[in-house]
Amino acid sequence: MNLIMEKQYNNSHGISEAVSVILVIALVLVLTMVIYVLVSGAADPKYMKKTVYIAGETTILPLDTSSSPDYVLAYLPKAGDPFFLIGQSLGSGTPVTMKILSPDGRNPTPDTSGLTGTLYGKTLYIYQKSAANPCEFVASETRPNAGIPVMTNGIWNIQMIDEEVHVLADTYPTTFTKGTTSLPVTMLLGSKSTRADCSVTDGICSGIGGCTLHNTSPCNMSYSTFSGTNYITFPDDPTLNYTGEMSIAVSIRPTATGNSNSTGNWHQIIGKGVTVGVGNENDNYQLFQMGDRLYFEWNDADTGIHYHAITPVGKLQAGGWNNLNVVVRNGELAIYNNGESLPLTYYQSNVPWTNPVSAPTVRLENNDNPVTIGKQNGGAGNEFYFNGDIGGISLYNRGLTQQDILGLQCPG
Repeated sequence: MNLIMEKQYNNSHGISEAVSVILVIALVLVLTMVIYVLVSGAADPKYMKKTVYIAGETTILPLDTSSSPDYVLAYLPKAGDPFFLIGQSLGSGTPVTMKILSPDGRNPTPDTSGLTGTLYGKTLYIYQKSAANPCEFVASETRPNAGIPVMTNGIWNIQMIDEEVHVLADTYPTTFTKGTTSLPVTMLLGSKSTRADCSVTDGICSGIGGCTLHNTSPCNMSYSTFSGTNYITFPDDPTLNYTGEMSIAVSIRPTATGNSNSTGNWHQIIGKGVTVGVGNENDNYQLFQMGDRLYFEWNDADTGIHYHAITPVGKLQAGGWNNLNVVVRNGELAIYNNGESLPLTYYQSNVPWTNPVSAPTVRLENNDNPVTIGKQNGGAGNEFYFNGDIGGISLYNRGLTQQDILGLQCPG
């Protein structure tokens, strides 16, 4: 009997303590509100407001009716509270910021300046503006033309942030399956290097003519013009070094091609290396135009031996865009022009067509040399300036597949 009574007493005491604590917390909250009202003159209504409600969905849509169409991310707001997106020119209701969370960790805010009025019942097309910057997106009511930059496969999330109460109102996910498996590690365009994490570093534009960007090419591709005297240099950093699998994707429009045996028709496109005289060269990778042919060279990571490969069939077209892909995959080298895999002949030297060998296993040797575009990094007489246009150069830390390469092609 005494044990039961003691237990009941202890429970009653515990409840009293809990009630006391709750009352104290409630009193503190009430006093806080009273003090705030006394100081400000009124309670801020935004603290009383519920988060904006927007019913919508995210999906992927084809841009054309071909057998292999391009696809775009789309968001469809269907019903809910009045709202407008920060950045749009006209709108009423709750101000909302749209954010995009990509499968590879980017979180850009798309350009919404082209949107007007209520967005309910409209399809908003969301896509990367151009290949120049993987972190610049647009949200538009207008369906874009085919040829926009390929999106990354995986789960994309559209986030809506209520700017009146500064909280995430909702997230709308969808799985993209019609794109690529990854973005470049870095994109070199003009004198800017834009990495996949959206950080940007500056290169140095040197020579006569500058490095002005142009955008009058197919697929919204930006490019720089090289006149045989100007070039761009990027200092060494980890996103420019490759020792395993790698790929280079670039479009070039050479002014001329000519005889590949003439050194006057040799022009560097991109290289991470240094040349000091004959037989003394250290290249992580280097890509050349040789007349109407392509030339790629590297140093072996295990032996330091210098190799080069040449396309024996001339495929480059002067005055037109050539979409090039250099791929190192499973220790093998492949070079593509406009999606076509080209045959290669191999040599063990840094002098073209000297000391032919069988196809070696490609093991790229790292170095701390800068990357140069439009000129070889070497001594006087070995510059091999480029003449023509070079589009943005994408560097990947994996070997692109044939499907990847076909998906990157830009007609024109």
